[in-house]
Amino acid sequence: MNTSLTNTVMERLAAIGWTHPVGHNTHAASRSRLMVEYLRRAALWAEVLGGPPRWPYFDIAGALAPEVLVAPATAEQLEKYIEENVDGVSAELVCRAAVRWATLRDTPGVRLPDLPDPFEPLILLYERGGEVLYDDSWAFNFGLRRIQIELWHEHLSPEPATALDPATLDALDHEEVR
Repeated sequence: MNTSLTNTVMERLAAIGWTHPVGHNTHAASRSRLMVEYLRRAALWAEVLGGPPRWPYFDIAGALAPEVLVAPATAEQLEKYIEENVDGVSAELVCRAAVRWATLRDTPGVRLPDLPDPFEPLILLYERGGEVLYDDSWAFNFGLRRIQIELWHEHLSPEPATALDPATLDALDHEEVR
């Protein structure tokens, strides 16, 4: 069975528990590292684009190929899902941008720079504990861990912040508990 990336992303988003009874501190160690990795990857893409249209979340596919749009039926399904399940404006923007990114990658003949998928760390972050909270000082809040949002170019790094495999992420959280 050949499943498109767009369908896969839609299925992954639909499986996310956006609010958890224990709050947003679930998997704080891995989620904070995933956010650092998202910011790093987004900065790499922002550099290719000559700077992002907004920061830290932006529609990378729309900036690269504005002519490539999500299919109307998928866009309608996504909007209905967002309306019924997703509260935060930032999460709404990320959902739309991630689906559009997947659609761009599904589009035949599209050639992209050799950079890592910008949205994979965020989707994993959401899968591990739902929405991300900001605090008043322009930082992401993961319980006792805060990730400061700097200007995009300050997040540039050739080295990944973390591997994205479940074993590595679980080990980060396990170390946190000890």
